[in-house]
This record gives sequence, C-alpha cells and structure tokens, in this order.
Amino acid sequence: MALGSRKLAIVFGGDFPEGNTKNARLKIIAQELQKHRWQSTFYSAMPYRFSKNLPFSQPKYWEGFTIRYFSITRKYPAYFALRIGQAVVAHMHILWWTIFSAHRYDALFYYNPRWSDTLLSLYINSLLGRKVLVNQTELFSSGVNPKWHESEERVIANRATVLLPISTKLMRHFQTLRNNETYLFPIIVNTDRFDLLVKEQPFLMGYIGSFASKDGIDVLLEGLKKSLPRYPQLTLRLIGHNPEMYRLEEKVIAMGLHENVEITGTVKYEAIPRLLLECDTLLMNRDDSHFSTYGYPIKLGEYFACKKPVIMSEGKGFSEDYEDGNQVYTYAINDAQSLAEKIQYRYTHVEESEAVALRGYHYAKDHFDGAKLGLFLVDILEKTCGK
Repeated sequence: MALGSRKLAIVFGGDFPEGNTKNARLKIIAQELQKHRWQSTFYSAMPYRFSKNLPFSQPKYWEGFTIRYFSITRKYPAYFALRIGQAVVAHMHILWWTIFSAHRYDALFYYNPRWSDTLLSLYINSLLGRKVLVNQTELFSSGVNPKWHESEERVIANRATVLLPISTKLMRHFQTLRNNETYLFPIIVNTDRFDLLVKEQPFLMGYIGSFASKDGIDVLLEGLKKSLPRYPQLTLRLIGHNPEMYRLEEKVIAMGLHENVEITGTVKYEAIPRLLLECDTLLMNRDDSHFSTYGYPIKLGEYFACKKPVIMSEGKGFSEDYEDGNQVYTYAINDAQSLAEKIQYRYTHVEESEAVALRGYHYAKDHFDGAKLGLFLVDILEKTCGK
C-alpha cells in the first residue's frame, strides 16, 4: 500500500474475482479509487449457487488487490448440509471481523447487503459509529419474499451513512425511506479497456449476462430464428456463466439454432473485450417483471464502450433513458417479432447504425466513465471520512 493511502473494505456476497457480472463493477471501483490513494480490500461472504460450476479457481489476489473470503472454502459445496455449515462459519467469521477488525478501515463499502450475507455486519458497524457506504443495484422486495427484503431495505435506509443506488427509480424508492445522503451512482465502465484492435466478424451478434430469468434469453433466440430467413448468416454469441447450461444447449438444439448460436460459457474478465468487439451488433433484453425495472444492466456500459450498435428492449426503468434511433435501437418488450424487425433494420441501414453506435459511446463517456465516477466517489468518501 502506498504511503498515506486511505483504506476501504469492499464487502459483498458471491464469487470473486471471476464469475458474476457485479465483479466488473467492483474491480473498476477499486482501480479508480487506487489512483486517488484509496486502497481497497475485497471481502466475500461466501460463494453462491451461481458459482457452483465455475471452471476457475478464486485466487487470493487480483491485480495487486487482496481478496479475503469469510467462508472456509472458496467453492460452492455440492451438498446442502455442507452449504449450511459453510454459511454458519461464514457468518461467525463476518461477526468476528466486524467487531474486532473492521475499525482498521477508513470506510466500509457494502454491495447489495442482505440478511443472508453481510447486512448484519453493516448494522453492527453503523452502531459502532463507522462510516458505511451502500451500493444498491437491485430492489429485492419487488421479487419473491417481499416482506423479508423490505426489512433489509429499512435497515439499509436507516443505517447507511451514504446510500448509492444504481438507478433513478431505485434512488426514488429509497428516498421515501431515508433523509440521509443518497446519491445516484450509475453503471461504470472503463472505456480504455475496450480500446483494442480486434477484427469484427460480420453478422455476429453478441450478448453477455448471467442468464437470469429477467434477461429473457428465449426472446433473443426467437428473435434470431425469425431473422434467419432474411439473414441466414446471422450468429448469436452468448457470453457468460449459466448454472444450467445444459438446458440452454437443449433449447438451442430444439429450436434448430445449433449452427447459429455460439455458447462460450464462463470466460475470464480479460477475455470479455475481445469477445464483444468481434461482434458487429450487441443485444440487451429485459423482461416485463417489476423487479427488472429497478436495476440498471452493467453490461450496457460495456456495450457502449465497444462502439457497436445496441439493440435493446423497451420498458420502464433504465430503458427510459434512451431514444430509439438515437443512442440505441429499441424493440417492444417480450416481443421476438419486434426484435427480429429491429435486427433486420440495423443490417439494412448500416451507416445509420454506425452513427447510433457512436452516439451510444459518447453517452457512456458522459454518464458512465470510470474516471469521472471514480472522482465522484472519492469526493463522497473524503466528505464522509474527512480529508
């Protein structure tokens, strides 16, 4: 650690440094803060089900940053009894760290804390007078078990020193629960990471994500199938970890798309820019669930950074920030035919599509640039902790 650096603990649940899409966000935050003499240490409560088939080991260090797990293993146990044991040990370790070690940090940065992982730690640290920042990217009470998650949101609203929601809609929700400092902290991207010379493959469309139900992968597959009579050379590249990959593969085969769909599975963080830059079009989909309207897809910043046309679903929430034919192309939500028509429009209006892609890139530079948002977060930290 550089002499005179301030110390930040980034606390979250799930795998790290490979795996979940949240990791790209946390990595950029740590790297940008480091430029301004804030040194971060990553603390993972325990691996989640999402991690169970990850082909990568989870190292103790990433790019010079220390990674610490509260659980006794960095792998997701195969048996339920072992998972219970892992969770119990993890919570005991978190409690010990919270009481006896967390005071060594100038501030504590919690990512989506829940009762199942790090929320109790947040609560205790706030009672002990420590500076607690919360980066909230989802509204879990809009999904299953709403009462349980509402209790989490009340704790976050009442105990966080600073709350950093990822979207305007999420910020408005929490502003009804608290009067303390709340700042919009949107998706964040390092555009320089995508400034590579990579040969583009014509008619290769790309998607990256977690393949959760809100992502509506079936709509993308149906949209591709409906586009093939006009453009039979189209290929859809699906990038990312799917815990039930075999179901996706079966679906692709059943739809007769095995020659037009490429499934990469989990890839290294460093491989993502090349895989996206090889595509000439990038797809973004959300379903019409209430839950999906509160978040903001982290992948969208990476898409814009590639300077490729983005085709995304309409809907409430983040989609309302964009205008069809301006920064993106949009299609009707849950409508594969509408998606197919927009895909065909993109390939029949090449020059216009390139202009749309460039406007999307500049939008990302204006709103999601890592350097700008890093400075913004440094200002918040120094205001909160004192210079």
